[in-house]
Amino acid sequence: MAQKTLKELRSRRWRWLLAALGLGFATLVIVFIALGPSKALPGEFFRTQGNTHIDLGQEHPLYNSNPPTSGWHTPELNSWGSYDYVIPDERLVHNMEDGGVVLWYSYGTPEENTRRINDLENVARGYRRVIIVPRDGMPTTYAFTAWQRLERFDVIDSEKMRRFIDAFEGIDHHVRRP
Repeated sequence: MAQKTLKELRSRRWRWLLAALGLGFATLVIVFIALGPSKALPGEFFRTQGNTHIDLGQEHPLYNSNPPTSGWHTPELNSWGSYDYVIPDERLVHNMEDGGVVLWYSYGTPEENTRRINDLENVARGYRRVIIVPRDGMPTTYAFTAWQRLERFDVIDSEKMRRFIDAFEGIDHHVRRP
């Protein structure tokens, strides 16, 4: 009789162990789904505001991020490259939809702008779908945006900046229709 009780105890112990392992696995799955691969990507995530085409200057709701990361934009792309003048958000959002990354710098004096452009060009060397452009009233010196992503920088951090570009450059976000 004592022998049977010992077997029952071992059997129960195995059932509890298997139940605990199963619960642990289920917890990991839930955590992975909750945090997901997109949470591991650089920058802050913003919900999409769609990809509606509008005319330049046409009124639309406010973007949910500053600088914008999705939403209303012109049908035309802006040329890739570096700029020392402000370009309308509606032009740049389309570039992000097409897999571009916008490297914003805080609009300053001509000397500051030249230095910031040079610094960002060094960071972006070797990438094809990048626009470097000033922005008025940014809370940080630099901000990088891609479709639904924004990361801010107070100083040049080449490693983190390249990680952002690597994660998002070239990923097209057009909605495919059957």
